Amino acid sequence: MATMIFTSFNTSTDRSYTETSEQIRPVSFTGTIVCNARLVISSILTLTFFYQFVIRYLILHHRPPKGLKLIPGPISTIPFLGRLHGINTSHPWLTMHAFSNQYNKLFRLTAYGEMHIWIGDAKIAKDLIVNRAAKYSSRPEIAAMPGADKGGRYMALSQFDDHWRIQRRFAHTVIMASHTNSYYGLLEPEAIRLLYSLIINPRDHYAQTEVFTSRVSTRLCYGSAKTAARHCRNSSELTLQLSPTNAGPATHIFPFLMYFPEWLVPSKRAIREQQDREHELWTGDLARVKSELANGTAAAHSYARTYLERMQAAKSSSTDIKDFGFDEAEAANALGIICTMAVFTVAGMIHNFWLMMTVHPAWQARVREEIDRVVGSDRIVDMADSPNLPVLRAVIRECLRWKPPAPLGVPHLVTEDDEYNGYHIPKGSVVHVIEQALTRDPELYPDGDSFRPERWLEKEWPTYQEPLTVYPRLKGASGFGWGKRACDGTEQAQAELVVACGSLIWGFEMHPDIDPKTGEQVWPDPFNRSSNVFGGPNPFEFDLRVREGRAERIRNMFEQIKSQL
Repeated sequence: MATMIFTSFNTSTDRSYTETSEQIRPVSFTGTIVCNARLVISSILTLTFFYQFVIRYLILHHRPPKGLKLIPGPISTIPFLGRLHGINTSHPWLTMHAFSNQYNKLFRLTAYGEMHIWIGDAKIAKDLIVNRAAKYSSRPEIAAMPGADKGGRYMALSQFDDHWRIQRRFAHTVIMASHTNSYYGLLEPEAIRLLYSLIINPRDHYAQTEVFTSRVSTRLCYGSAKTAARHCRNSSELTLQLSPTNAGPATHIFPFLMYFPEWLVPSKRAIREQQDREHELWTGDLARVKSELANGTAAAHSYARTYLERMQAAKSSSTDIKDFGFDEAEAANALGIICTMAVFTVAGMIHNFWLMMTVHPAWQARVREEIDRVVGSDRIVDMADSPNLPVLRAVIRECLRWKPPAPLGVPHLVTEDDEYNGYHIPKGSVVHVIEQALTRDPELYPDGDSFRPERWLEKEWPTYQEPLTVYPRLKGASGFGWGKRACDGTEQAQAELVVACGSLIWGFEMHPDIDPKTGEQVWPDPFNRSSNVFGGPNPFEFDLRVREGRAERIRNMFEQIKSQL
């Protein structure tokens, strides 16, 4: 099989051999080298396949201890390779949701000898990932990004080790401080900038949404939006690398390719080059803040400044303040991944809000009525308005439920053998919580396939909570992760969404386009979604109209705050 794979890469008609009736005879020294090189590479491929299939699968394949059984699941198409048919590669969460229903919310799939366990029930997820967090809080290695789970490079992808613990404490400290200080007043000016940009080019809503989230994120992390565009690009590239679908790198689909050289696997070179650019970006931003701090030009607040000032204080012999526990190289990584994660997660939810307000005009009108009543016409929505905007928060919460940003969840690595209801869960298996299934649970979410924000506002629904000055909210939503790996940025996401989405409704109306030939409305497709592991709707078109009397007000507000940008 390995030889066949190799042969497919060697179809040149330029031969260094001549055939006689007696033998195939080399005609040059170059031909001998080519022949030997082919034999060496063919042997390597054969040995790689032998190790992956024979050793890892046939010999080391998971077997349950006596008295336990394996979790049931769909039959593999091919041993070791796993189930290759019947998976919706564009929307794999739909397939996993269907399997979850078929196998009573818990099933397994094999992929390249690795056991993947899929959970479609909140109780099972809590029992395992929350109540047994010591066994379920690590991350698996990603085939497309070897080593990303080690060394403190990517906190979100890291093993459950000291690097992760130290970086997590740092992230919690700086993010909670920014929430307590209302994100240092930068959300509202950035929202005004977004509205102003949309007046100039309303068709550019998709890109401008990502500019907004990247500017907020870079200003919080580094005190400046100078590199916001580069962070936005890096966020998009990293999201693609993490996506085990037909949109992502080939090494996700064929993990054994990770062992091959870059000239055989071009996606490996693309990933390395992206990581080089990312490293230069992250280290450069921290170095810039350090320089600004030294010459007195640094922003008053940023996560980078907090880190650097704490490090400096810890070096002083006159204080007992401790540093955060990692050096500047690791700090650059911690800051970089905090910034990156905040860009694509929040942007996807705002894209989804745009879409759902366009295809549900009645809810758009209801949100606008609430905002006009609470906020008025002279200013945009700010964080202080949130308790008085339950309808807006209900729509945001329902957008998260109906189209979760990570519908397949984020994988957890099992670090010790475990047992659950008579089933064996082996060390080394990978556990996924299917958010698409959890958010369609008929007991908690009746009519779960429909967009129903009232489920958060009316007492008849099982999701209703009081008081409405607090609920609904994003905190506690399963879409932000489980157990010790739950996201620290939930409050920031809600603050950004309330200010941005509320201000968009305050300033604009969203309508379907009109077909110039037929005169009929052209509705965007709410099911046309990115297949990325983190994502939202694919780019879509709609008619964005500034509300009467609001354009001039937005321009005036922008003139007043542009010096803050």
